[in-house]
Amino acid sequence: MSVPQADIERDPVAAASRPRGSTPGGRARAESGWHRALALETREATFLHWIAVGLVVGAIFVPRLLPCVDYPQHLALSDVARRLMNPEAPEHSEYVLNVFTYNGLFHLVVAWISLHLPIELAGRLVVAASLIGMATAVLALLRTLGRPLTYAALFTPVLFSFSLGWGFANYAMASAIAAWASVFVARSAMRPSWGAAAAVAILGFACAFAHVLAMIILCVFAAALALELSWRSEPAQRFGARGWLRVVARTTLALLPLLVGCLYCIAVYHRQYTWDPNMYRDPTIEGSAPPLWQKAAFFGSFALDLFGDATDQIVLWVVIGVMAWAVFAARKGRRGSGEPVDVPPPVVAPFVAMTLAYFATPMVLIGTHLIFPRLGQWLVLAAVLATPRMPDAVASRASRYILRLGLVGGANLFAHCVLFAWETNDASAVIDDLPPGGAATAVIWDPWTIAFRNGTLTHLAAYYGARKHGQWAFAFARYLSVPVRFKPNSQPAWPARGWEFEGEAYDPRCAYARAFPLVIIKAPSDIARDGSGESMVRRLVFKKDAPSVRLLSHHGRFWAFDSSGLPGDGVL
Repeated sequence: MSVPQADIERDPVAAASRPRGSTPGGRARAESGWHRALALETREATFLHWIAVGLVVGAIFVPRLLPCVDYPQHLALSDVARRLMNPEAPEHSEYVLNVFTYNGLFHLVVAWISLHLPIELAGRLVVAASLIGMATAVLALLRTLGRPLTYAALFTPVLFSFSLGWGFANYAMASAIAAWASVFVARSAMRPSWGAAAAVAILGFACAFAHVLAMIILCVFAAALALELSWRSEPAQRFGARGWLRVVARTTLALLPLLVGCLYCIAVYHRQYTWDPNMYRDPTIEGSAPPLWQKAAFFGSFALDLFGDATDQIVLWVVIGVMAWAVFAARKGRRGSGEPVDVPPPVVAPFVAMTLAYFATPMVLIGTHLIFPRLGQWLVLAAVLATPRMPDAVASRASRYILRLGLVGGANLFAHCVLFAWETNDASAVIDDLPPGGAATAVIWDPWTIAFRNGTLTHLAAYYGARKHGQWAFAFARYLSVPVRFKPNSQPAWPARGWEFEGEAYDPRCAYARAFPLVIIKAPSDIARDGSGESMVRRLVFKKDAPSVRLLSHHGRFWAFDSSGLPGDGVL
């Protein structure tokens, strides 16, 4: 549907959709529905951008194991949730399903999908949907705010972010929901409607159900966005006390539906705090954070920190350089004259808010680790919205470079996932060889890989729990915030020295090890990968019990043994 020229100044959506230098008719007239929603300024730009996003999404389907640290734990809990849907399942004796939580949407959605598809495919599809949801939300925000749609490519290098690399599947899902909620907050602030308000309420509640931190970020981001857009909606000549009251009223109306999700989070907090007040504090490092200069200097590491070669951070710094150059070029080219009157200016309040939040938030907050780095992706998004439009003289060339940056980011992730698959397919093959329905632990040397850092193989035993529908050591069901939790006294006592992050600490005779007789091992790199290394692996892991364990599988550096029948007289 075409938009009259007189309405362009009042309709930033139409202005953003219209290619620079064209009339509102032509190609835009032929676009409608999802075609228009996914389109950038030109057909070529649309094609290149979605190829880049497709590379990011497609990358997670390359390896058999995902390069996301905590992801297998959430996948295995989802499989338990699926089994608990059967009232006669034996898992009811060990687990309880609690849907009244703010960290459970991912588990329940994956559990429901896995009723119809294999659990691992279900998990990948939900992760893929989160990535696509975030990418489409960024484009929708740019369109709603009248910003250059090509700038969506500036976000592509952080689409697979620090948070997803650490396997925070609930948070990644909630971030996509929060981004879409921000779209409707923006629309409500510019043009209030019952439909936009309902969308904000529904998405806000879904975000709260998915992850409480994402809900907090949504409130901060949306508040800054709504305030700036409400202020712009009041004509300058009308400003005064009544004008400011209208700004406050419009902002409040845009944000009020988020109260549904906020109240839900408060109710969950009060219930879980009663269960265990200590779960929300870490006395040793609560509130700790690196110095502000490190947060700035190592922003690339905090926002991504995915690949061992740091090429992801290099691409991000180039993106930051492009955005900084756009600010310089806009100032130099226009000498303070501002953008054309028919194009909405950059939106800067979310950038200010997220910058302050990034520098003010500690690493450990309310007993939860790795907090402020999760804000890096949102800070990049806010910077994209605040980036000025390129001057006419360089706009076309700059757009091509920006789109190529997005392609480089997507291709880089895809290539690293190919390498990760080559490194970890042996681990997947070992899990395939194990009997179903058992109880497994993992003893891992070098949990990182060449392709990805941060211990992507730490929770390898959880893949057994998901794929073979069994039990696994060090399960996240011990945390009260997830929907699948252990019943009291359903688990053996924790070992005095756990081996989840330190393979050398494994004691095959301790009570906890005896509860998980299937032992998956990633051997040190100096042990032979052929059959001649078996005796060394046996002695290294099982010590004096080396002759008593039975080999189940061996592929490359990965081994699996059955340690059933060993004495349980080790140190607890």
